[in-house]
Amino acid sequence: MTLKSVLPTAAALILLTPLAHAVDQFPADNEFVTKAEQAGHQEVLAATTALSKSRNPEVRRVAKAMQLDGAAANRRLATMAVEKGWPSPSLDATDAIGDYSDHQFVASQIRAYKDNIDLYTEEGHTGADIDLQVFARNALPTLRRRLLALQSLRSS
Repeated sequence: MTLKSVLPTAAALILLTPLAHAVDQFPADNEFVTKAEQAGHQEVLAATTALSKSRNPEVRRVAKAMQLDGAAANRRLATMAVEKGWPSPSLDATDAIGDYSDHQFVASQIRAYKDNIDLYTEEGHTGADIDLQVFARNALPTLRRRLLALQSLRSS
């Protein structure tokens, strides 16, 4: 066995060791990343659907804000996941939303935002990784604003 034949294997082990270590060391943070990425994907998908199907200007305004905020947060989280060595879930860009109605969109997104606020609050308080804690805490005001906007749509 020559040095040339051993180097690629050794390099791969060196590169993969921090990734495996990050997942093993902080399983709750890894779970947060997975759940937050999946929720963020669903948020953007739902908002995009609302933008294409709703005729209500207020629903469209909230959906556009959700789409922009969600996409930005998703990009940041994906970047952090790569930096930290957490695997990203496979996200299907063609997930079906089903039949659309403004009422269904608002109701489902209110539930989703409440769940996300709980998820992000937990990570912000108990996450092991300081960067993910900061990310979660910084995202909470936007999540709360979007929840209030959705709730105001329900009452109007």
